[in-house]
Amino acid sequence: MSRTDTATPMSQAVPSSTTGVGSQDWLARSVVSATPEAIVVTDEEGIIRLWNGGAERMFGHPAATAIGQSLDLIIPEKLRKRHWDGYRKTMATGQTRYGDTLLSVPATHRDGHRLSIEFSVALLRDDDDRIVGITAIMREVSERREAEKALRARLAELEGKQS
Repeated sequence: MSRTDTATPMSQAVPSSTTGVGSQDWLARSVVSATPEAIVVTDEEGIIRLWNGGAERMFGHPAATAIGQSLDLIIPEKLRKRHWDGYRKTMATGQTRYGDTLLSVPATHRDGHRLSIEFSVALLRDDDDRIVGITAIMREVSERREAEKALRARLAELEGKQS
């Protein structure tokens, strides 16, 4: 059975070529570069190793500036201790309670304004199953958060008038 046979699962239905449109490397690079979401990969120490175009647009930092920097680049100062405590625990234990949960947190744009983001994480493991980094896929939701806040305020106002 060939690798592209219809009985082969889609995750494996990629030609064995390592170059060109059908290669896994090409597909991975294309997805990371084309997606509008921010994709950020950090190593064991929390140093940014991959920063796609979505991250550039969301946070305002060019990849050339962000890569090699700490995640503190986008973490609000008051949240850093909590973040790093959790990050170190995840690196030490290989477990995160956020692997299948969408997280909502504030972040900081290059110009200093606050962003509301939602993201999911995936732990990156080497061939020995050791955690070597974390991937985060993020979406900026500030406008939606503001709209929800305004709706809650309006609802509270209307409920107050009925009492």
